[in-house]
Amino acid sequence: MNTSTKLTLVLLGLTQATALYAEENTPARRGLSIEEVLVTAQKREEGANDIPLAIATYTGEDLVALGVSDTTDLGKLLPGFSYADGGFNTPIYTLRGVGFNENSQTASATVGVYIDEFNLPFPIMTKGSNLDLARVEVLKGPQGTLYGRNTTGGAINYIANKPSDSLIYGGSLGYSSYETTEANGFISGPLSETVSARLALRGINSSEGWQRSRTRHASSDAYNGKTGRDLGGEYQQFGYDTLGEVDKQSGRFSLSWLVADNIDLSYHLDGWRDRSEPQALQVIAIESQNATLGAAGLHPEVADYPVNDKDTQDNRAADWPNNGMEFRLNDSFYSTGVRVSWTLSESLEAVFLGSAGRFESDGSFIPQSGVDTVNTERNVFATTDYYNLEWRLAGHYRDDVFWQLGVNYSEDDVAEFQRLHHETVSIIFPVDAPDGDGVAGLDNRSGFGGNQVAEVAALFMHSEWEFADSWTLSGGARYTDESRKFNGCGQDVNVDDEPGADQDSPGAQDEGVGLAGAFSGLSLLQSPLAGFAPGSAEQGGCFTLDNETRQPGRYFGELNEDNVSGRLALDWRFAEDMLAFVALSRGFKSGSFPVINISDSVQFEPVTQEQLDALEIGGKLTLLDKTMQLNASVFDYRYKDKQLVTNFRDPVFGALPILRNAPKSTVRGAELDVKYTPIEGLYISVAAAYLDTEVEEFISGDSNGDEFDFAGKPFNYSPRWEYTLLLDYVLPVFDNYELSMGVDYSYSGETNASLEQDDRFFIDDYGLINARLGFAPTAGPWQLMLWSRNLGDEYYYNNVTNQLDTIGRYTGMPVSYGVTLSWQP
Repeated sequence: MNTSTKLTLVLLGLTQATALYAEENTPARRGLSIEEVLVTAQKREEGANDIPLAIATYTGEDLVALGVSDTTDLGKLLPGFSYADGGFNTPIYTLRGVGFNENSQTASATVGVYIDEFNLPFPIMTKGSNLDLARVEVLKGPQGTLYGRNTTGGAINYIANKPSDSLIYGGSLGYSSYETTEANGFISGPLSETVSARLALRGINSSEGWQRSRTRHASSDAYNGKTGRDLGGEYQQFGYDTLGEVDKQSGRFSLSWLVADNIDLSYHLDGWRDRSEPQALQVIAIESQNATLGAAGLHPEVADYPVNDKDTQDNRAADWPNNGMEFRLNDSFYSTGVRVSWTLSESLEAVFLGSAGRFESDGSFIPQSGVDTVNTERNVFATTDYYNLEWRLAGHYRDDVFWQLGVNYSEDDVAEFQRLHHETVSIIFPVDAPDGDGVAGLDNRSGFGGNQVAEVAALFMHSEWEFADSWTLSGGARYTDESRKFNGCGQDVNVDDEPGADQDSPGAQDEGVGLAGAFSGLSLLQSPLAGFAPGSAEQGGCFTLDNETRQPGRYFGELNEDNVSGRLALDWRFAEDMLAFVALSRGFKSGSFPVINISDSVQFEPVTQEQLDALEIGGKLTLLDKTMQLNASVFDYRYKDKQLVTNFRDPVFGALPILRNAPKSTVRGAELDVKYTPIEGLYISVAAAYLDTEVEEFISGDSNGDEFDFAGKPFNYSPRWEYTLLLDYVLPVFDNYELSMGVDYSYSGETNASLEQDDRFFIDDYGLINARLGFAPTAGPWQLMLWSRNLGDEYYYNNVTNQLDTIGRYTGMPVSYGVTLSWQP
């Protein structure tokens, strides 16, 4: 009997038992429930069941109860939404098969994330979004008309709790596995007759890492105390045999001001800081990156590494070097914004939004290779500044037409540099020369980076016309003009310039003759053959070879594009609380320049914007005397120029990443979401998503950099089936108290991290069980919750990646247990 069958029987049994009990015992209050949720998906307040759009909504209380503390957790509730660890502390979000697998810190996304309509333009900025929320709205399908670029997959709109007219306050304190503590608190109330404010804070800290070194932890079968593998002195610091300690803080201050009877102003200041230990790779294979020497180019310490069995069930096994390096994040983010709403008349309103923010990664040190020697580890230095301005008018024409008209302008300024530590990597050869110290004789430090500025201006309109009883036609369009400038290169580095994360010798040293001389030598050989004079790279300077002249230097590029996105929808309210709709939409994702490991300027060539045309048919039905809500939809997506990360084969350095446009691709799918409250206090939810993705036309390089025809292959990171089952029940006990019980199960089908479906990058299916048990006074101020995540201790992983000489997995956490006490008088 498999896990899903067992869980189904458990759910059925619990449902029957609680139903029988409820015949004689009516609970005093309900936990999770079905209720009409007001949303702002179309930038005005409407009922979620009244708009012709596939949308999933969850209240802030739902998210807390179900353990959703980050955007990466939404897949627990939302089939069709998936998260993958990009490998360099970068989240990759995919919705309905629409994603972008580019793992630089400042990669744009296909799923837009917003807080109260304010855009967070890059996925890395979303790490602190889930704080003090009223609800989250997940809009599925292209949202280009009202939300603009980079929302081809959809948009996630977090709605924060607003300042209150009376004094309220509350908080929670939790303790869980790996000596983890979490504290949340807020206070809200009036400052004057017209001004109210709210402050919310959260801190998460742990003093025990959840990952265990495969070679240094005594519980491992490859423990070096048993195998004799000894790579030097024991540095009893900086995560010697465990990794994964958490150190995160976030906060939000918001202000509401009634400036005049017809003018409302709101202001927010958000921020977070992350000094946690990053996740290490679980290596399952060693494969040389050296295109010339192959396996002979592997350093003995790498070649002899005891890789994990591909059939391992150990979530915690991983590895990282232990030579004085401190692998730790040093990321921070803040954003601030103001919204002004001015009611000009009974039928006309003007809205202005202005926001700005900055993300910074100041030397975050990431264990990239997953082995116990310094093969390829990296420091990340990134700074991203952005601002966004929007002005719009909205109103009614007669009683049957609503309209919006607006303009938007934004600018992103990105600077990113990644420094590589690669003493033993095969790509930098020869090893153990010239002084016999086991360090690459050519170079043990290099880096790559780029600077990118994007300016975007847009004009948009949207209208809704109720042209007959129960029939509404809605539509809109958006014209966008975008200019993007970029410069970047691969280069020599000197670690003494910016040490980044704290390091002790011998981690912070620079050895070898340097890559500048090597690439100058390549130019001496290749430039004359291309008809140009040889060039030279200065020590510490740019060494990227120009694809035409074969001279080393910095790459400069510019990309100017425009487009018109739009949406047309027809909805029919064929009965009370029943809606059917059909919608056509078109969205675009911006073109961009990649920031990836560079040897040839061809890798810097930008991808142009991708276009997604979507047809969707759906329905929203409230049934059984409003005790059941059923939402369903089918959709057909047609891609033009989808942006994909593939590889090209460098004759010296082997397979290196490159961005390319795939001319034609398709996505077809269906979704079902059923919520049911058969009795007072009992809540049952079933949601499922089916996807059929296909690349129809595309030739590029496979994982080895060899030319490959991808036609007929499914998208990577796109499981065919995903579903969730959820049960929540609240019953009264001891007259004035209540007991709440909940269990949920989420399943994700098998997929692949590579576009060519290489077996080495296979991602197996998995199912996760979470459970919770709560106790609280019926109308009291506190609640005590016991909970468990991954109760079945399922082994799973969300990504498989090639890190030069290694192939490994980013695993999910094993079973964890916790207790949370919340209080709000």
